[in-house]
Amino acid sequence: MSLRANIDHLNAAQGIEAVAVITQGDTSNREFRGDDTWSAVLDGALTLLAKTNESTIRMVIGKHTVVVQTEREETVAVVLPTGHAIAKSLRRMIRRMARKVRPPLRPEPTVMSVSPSQPGQPGAPKPASPDVSTSPWG
Repeated sequence: MSLRANIDHLNAAQGIEAVAVITQGDTSNREFRGDDTWSAVLDGALTLLAKTNESTIRMVIGKHTVVVQTEREETVAVVLPTGHAIAKSLRRMIRRMARKVRPPLRPEPTVMSVSPSQPGQPGAPKPASPDVSTSPWG
């Protein structure tokens, strides 16, 4: 059940818009991550794969591609933009995630922007004072 355990890793991959995972024999218990507008489409894609004798199908829907793949006892459906770079390695990534549970995702580090201080405010750099020792008057 590694795909179910790794669903957050799949969803976090750049370019992935939505992911659904089901376990064979328990299609009522579905895990879903991503843009909710794709939920019904992924349900239909999972149903379509079940009606074929294939282990993988790929569908193009407008500007998006849906990849549905079965690994062991789990089936995953993924939506990504057609032609996105991740499409090249998606099937391999799914196979690897089906074999091994990844550690929990770490939250993205928060980047704080620091606005430049205004002169005269606390923490503002002070203007350079002229060096008196180099003055020609002494």
